[in-house]
Amino acid sequence: MEKHGPSQKAQPICANLISIAGRAQGFPANVNVTTVITTQLRPTAWVSGEVVSPNNSTIAAEVNGRVVALAELGTVVNQGEIVARIDDTRLSLRAKEVQASVASNRARYEFLASEVTRIKALDKRNLSAKTELDRTLSERDSAKSDVAEAESRLAQIKHDIEFATIRAPFDGLITHRLSNVGEFVQVGAGVIRMVETSNTEASIFVPITSYPFIEHGESIAIDSALGRDEAKVKSLIPVAETRSHLMEIRLDMSSLSWPIGLKIRAAVPNAEAKQVVALPRDALVLRRDGVSVFLVRDNKAVQISVQVGIGQGDLVEVIGDVQPGDQVIIRGAERLFPGQPVNINESNSHLVSGN
Repeated sequence: MEKHGPSQKAQPICANLISIAGRAQGFPANVNVTTVITTQLRPTAWVSGEVVSPNNSTIAAEVNGRVVALAELGTVVNQGEIVARIDDTRLSLRAKEVQASVASNRARYEFLASEVTRIKALDKRNLSAKTELDRTLSERDSAKSDVAEAESRLAQIKHDIEFATIRAPFDGLITHRLSNVGEFVQVGAGVIRMVETSNTEASIFVPITSYPFIEHGESIAIDSALGRDEAKVKSLIPVAETRSHLMEIRLDMSSLSWPIGLKIRAAVPNAEAKQVVALPRDALVLRRDGVSVFLVRDNKAVQISVQVGIGQGDLVEVIGDVQPGDQVIIRGAERLFPGQPVNINESNSHLVSGN
């Protein structure tokens, strides 16, 4: 009869038995370590927020008319560049009409002004009546007012002609076309929407009780679907909403390329910093019987049960038989058992510091 080797199912069982045997014999495990430290940590709470723009504006028409040109969606424009045009034909015709009125009124005024000069000369020789001088002075002053009124109307029309060409009020991106070429728009109607994308911010709402513990310019840890980073506090608005008792904080996001509208979380301090014994979160071993860490003492792994306190960044406070200066295992602790010999990977050993 032909003999067969061990089944595939038996092989993993044998491998597990060999592993258990190896552990019983105390085979050393390769681990990475770091040093337990004392540092100042501040309790923080993660709050939700969103990346926003300081300028997110609907650009409206300032004159009535038909839209004859619109910038394309996604166009990046600089401040002062044209983003839309409204037909100014009627305004131009009206301007010519008023210009003619200005010229006519100015000519009449100049004529009456010369008449006043002539009549005054005759009056000195008693060759004209007093009433004629008074009437001519009144007509001259009226003509002067007519000139000023016509010039004002002309200036207003020129102003409207200028604003028939809509220009970007800031550097930004065209995000919406609120009208279409050929449509007639009224004064105040939205024509195009622009968003400033170069100087982004994050808007987050935190409990008003956190206000004493947040400083302008300090860095706060942030997290999103695009990764983790830090952002500085740009502005504090210590005015809470009546119902929620939340106040707004703006973070400076201009150094990051995160898009506007992205949902984020921010770690906001909510208490005073305190001196604690701390180690990296990677050192924590989470099992059914509780949280523990493995220290290296006499080249062996010693398991210590701990309680976890406040955390900040990659560091976390631990309460237990752990002292500053202890070597704690941060890589390789998952398969360790108490008393197992260890080999420390010196190239990967490092110190940690507080944030």
